[in-house]
Amino acid sequence: MTMSNPIQILLNKKSENQKMVNIDIIKSPMKYEILKLLRENEMNFEEIVKNTTKSKATVSLHLKGLREEGIVKYKADPNDNRKKIFYLNSKMLGSIDSRNIGSNKTKNLINNFIKDGNIEYSLMLTHSFKSILAEYGIEMNPILKSIGNYIGEYIFSRVYEDEFDDFLFNISKYWAENNLGFLSFDVKNNLQIICRDNFESSKLEKTGKPECYLEIGMFETIFHNYFKFPVKITEILCYSMGDDMCMFEVEP
Repeated sequence: MTMSNPIQILLNKKSENQKMVNIDIIKSPMKYEILKLLRENEMNFEEIVKNTTKSKATVSLHLKGLREEGIVKYKADPNDNRKKIFYLNSKMLGSIDSRNIGSNKTKNLINNFIKDGNIEYSLMLTHSFKSILAEYGIEMNPILKSIGNYIGEYIFSRVYEDEFDDFLFNISKYWAENNLGFLSFDVKNNLQIICRDNFESSKLEKTGKPECYLEIGMFETIFHNYFKFPVKITEILCYSMGDDMCMFEVEP
């Protein structure tokens, strides 16, 4: 198989998307403070501001982020329709310990599983955990992506080759050997990754939206490390959307 090297294609687009934002709810002290307040009581905006040490603009910004992630919702104040009451959009919220924010416990745990050769088990366990939490209304896609980033570091060290064709071949081989799916690549315009029998979504119910956040994180780290600059992975086809494959596009 002979392929055009897509590095130049990606470099040409790099200036179009220099800044990439990685939202990580738990690692934000301000969001943690808001979640802690709302775990105890529903509150309107003024009450939240009063119980934090930040300005209205800062609180508003972080509340907006929590709402966009689906963690916090609001309803009309029965006593004043001009005001909103904010509350947690979840049947269950685990206890948050601020001492663990920014710690490497998750990364170390994942590394231990993978180094023992249990990558397939680690992915299955993580995926099952996602399904269980989803039943309680807890959204953990950003966390899954971060876990995928950690796993991608390990995979990259196992598949790296200087020659791009050999590098892609090793990735495909690794996916097949670990029952993660069967990969092929298309580099006509952007670099596209096609995955059939995808471990993450081929057995899922149809949700109408992409669900392969673990794999997005894995590919993000693998190709970031190869190209030496940040990349964005977008899932444009997915089994969970009714497609007969998953397809990811790699862009700077």
